[in-house]
Amino acid sequence: MKRYLMTPGPTPVPEEVTLSMSKPIIHHRTDEFKGIFKETVELAKRVMQTENDVVIFASSGSGAMEAAVSNVLNEGDRAITVNAGKFGERWGKIVKAFGAEAIELTYEYGDFAKVEDIENAIKNNKDIKAVYMQASETSTGTFHPIDEIGLMLKEKYPDVVFVVDGITAYGAIDVKTDDWNIDIGITGSQKALMLPPGLALLSVSEKAKNVIRKNKNRYFYFDILGEIEAKAGKFTPAVSLVVGLNTSLKMILDEGLDNVFKRHETLAKATREAVVALGLELLSKRPANSLTAVKSPENISSTDIITKMKELGVDISNGQGSLKGKIFRIAHLGYFYKPDILMCISVLEMTLKKLGYSAKFGEGIKRAMEIFLDE
Repeated sequence: MKRYLMTPGPTPVPEEVTLSMSKPIIHHRTDEFKGIFKETVELAKRVMQTENDVVIFASSGSGAMEAAVSNVLNEGDRAITVNAGKFGERWGKIVKAFGAEAIELTYEYGDFAKVEDIENAIKNNKDIKAVYMQASETSTGTFHPIDEIGLMLKEKYPDVVFVVDGITAYGAIDVKTDDWNIDIGITGSQKALMLPPGLALLSVSEKAKNVIRKNKNRYFYFDILGEIEAKAGKFTPAVSLVVGLNTSLKMILDEGLDNVFKRHETLAKATREAVVALGLELLSKRPANSLTAVKSPENISSTDIITKMKELGVDISNGQGSLKGKIFRIAHLGYFYKPDILMCISVLEMTLKKLGYSAKFGEGIKRAMEIFLDE
């Protein structure tokens, strides 16, 4: 059976990227690889819309999250963490793991962070060193107002380090790293960058680097300044993945960032309106353009929906934590185009019909086609 991957990571990998990674391996200390690495960093800076240094770790995105904590916070330091989903919850866990204090702002899953909440948390808690949050919360399909938050911090609390997990945002959503005062922006290879898992990228501002230089915490592998100084990897880099990243970043830039963001916006709109046309309800109060989280119909488990769709060849994602069995998530970030969404909505409709859901057959796919025809 031909399989279709519609999960928010890993995402499909273009043939051009796969072919580039299948070339014979080269040594990571040669001038050839150093040239590829340097070019890849410059390409990443353009996609992440930053003039800051970009570090590439051989790790999952969580490795970059850990680096953004271990390099910035000392034991006993205080930081604001935003918990509006499983990955926001992870920020708090990492901060505590390194002996710092996490002042957690908790929101209902599907809700988004408020600028005034973060401002008040800094006002009411002395010596806040950093704010840690998501751009796009992958577990709920929610996009936080990181632009407003970043600009508030720049104006009122310029010494606070602003750290943003943009793992399902960069390359799919127009995240302006420098303009929005993001000191450390994070992404991962297996999302909109259209690669297999294994790479994590961080943009690091001059302010963040100055804070890191004064840090007394312990780290070895996830050494941000050491990676910047090494130029082409302090430790053995994931050579083939870096070569693949070079190809995928060029594909993104060849399409044009504005066109990439518009494509994701259109796919997201079609997906959201299609499921609503089927009588389903979105989870997020501020949906991201990278994935759509949908509440499962009453008396139907999302686990059953996912299982049935898998039997038909389409993989989507379940909810996480307390949302497991209650929502399903359809990705549209990275190597996705209009036919992918039409296929997925069609299979979703068939699945719901098989499970006894009473929506009018064809309404979802009809709405998606109408949106695509209007674009």
